[in-house]
Amino acid sequence: MAGSGKTNRLLRRQPAMRRVVLAAAPCIAGGVYFFGWQCLASVVFCCVVGFVTEYLFCRQRGEPVSEAVFVTAVLFALVMPPNVAWHVQFVGMVFAVMFSKEVFGGFGRNFFNPALAGRCFVYICFPVALTGTWVASAPLEGFGALGMWTTATGPDAITSATPMALMKAGAGVPEITSLFFGGLPGTVGVTSALLILTGGWYLFYTKTANRSIILTLIITYAVLNQVFAWLGVEPFTGAVPALLGGGFLFGAFFMATDPVSAPRTPAARIIFAMLIAIFAVVIRNFSIFNGGLMFSILLGNMFAPILDYAVKAWKGRKATAGEGA
Repeated sequence: MAGSGKTNRLLRRQPAMRRVVLAAAPCIAGGVYFFGWQCLASVVFCCVVGFVTEYLFCRQRGEPVSEAVFVTAVLFALVMPPNVAWHVQFVGMVFAVMFSKEVFGGFGRNFFNPALAGRCFVYICFPVALTGTWVASAPLEGFGALGMWTTATGPDAITSATPMALMKAGAGVPEITSLFFGGLPGTVGVTSALLILTGGWYLFYTKTANRSIILTLIITYAVLNQVFAWLGVEPFTGAVPALLGGGFLFGAFFMATDPVSAPRTPAARIIFAMLIAIFAVVIRNFSIFNGGLMFSILLGNMFAPILDYAVKAWKGRKATAGEGA
């Protein structure tokens, strides 16, 4: 009992956060299978760095560390390249916790999704490490990379681009089965749409993630990509490759639905998701950046407070007009 009380004082229990970590478990397992055990070590490393960073701030405020820091750490590790250096992960995690969360007052007060803010920071600071080369995935057959520390060894281990980058460059669409089941270069947790959907369905079914954000974001993004493909606009290839590639589903289920950095009102959530979809279409296809969804969600986070304010103001004026009539 004494040990339990000490744990409660050290760690703020949050069942919803535990469900998110549980939902991410298939993606963690997929990262190990496709890229080796270094991926699991990266998740653990990010959790330790995130916990220590938040503890240093929470100790000053006399508060326990929130379990949300482990969500930030897990999601951050899953959107990093499998072979990224340890110091890059360290810098990204410290930034994610310190500058996008703790400086604003801690849990529940961050304006941006902390995991994406951390990734954006290292994306800009270490562009070669984040975008220059990618580790080739182990084949889908057999035991994959389960007997390896990392697949970043050998003459054929390094590839120059991800499937989304190749599609954007006009190199054609990868096989849909590879996008769905996995086996292509990419970040740790987004190489298999099937694994993302497995965890994402759990979040959707348990209502841990907001359903209206998920559905609006996916539908809007799919429709826009398909319409542009029908119109023959390059480099659009249709809804299915766009949804399955580049970690879009991971962002839709795990990142855009962050309850703190997303709007609170139902109408604002729908507008928020539509804005992210539009931003993603523009940035992914017409800019020099391949990390379109990352920037899109962070831009959506910027609009979240004003969307809530606008919706509440509109409802207030509507109620006042109704009373006047």
